[in-house]
Amino acid sequence: MAAPDVSEILVAPVGHLVREVCSAVAAAQVELDAASLRAQAALTSTHPELAEHGYQVTWYSMPEVAVELKLAVHFEESNRPADGTGAGKTKKARLLAAPFNAKYQNAFSYKADGSTVLKLRVVPVPPPSSAQRP
Repeated sequence: MAAPDVSEILVAPVGHLVREVCSAVAAAQVELDAASLRAQAALTSTHPELAEHGYQVTWYSMPEVAVELKLAVHFEESNRPADGTGAGKTKKARLLAAPFNAKYQNAFSYKADGSTVLKLRVVPVPPPSSAQRP
């Protein structure tokens, strides 16, 4: 039997997956804002009379994004030297995850009841007072 092709299966620390999902949501909102700015500039240049009367194009936002990821998880613990000499060891633990899908299930004969669901809510908040301009 040939070894399964697992080149498309992403295994990463859970924190990395969360950062990537949140970064993608933020990038999508930036693109929505940029599209609205371009549309407003086009309106102003092609129909200045509408802009003079205060007409605004529609702005879109994602007031809340709910993400639910079904994951196969793996806990990994390793002993590493505290320094380069090998004297003293520290334990490092990592929680790794891979998206649980048909490819993963078939490649590793993984049972669905061993997977977990990671739920995230990404919501906008006001900037901290230190980030606001006077």
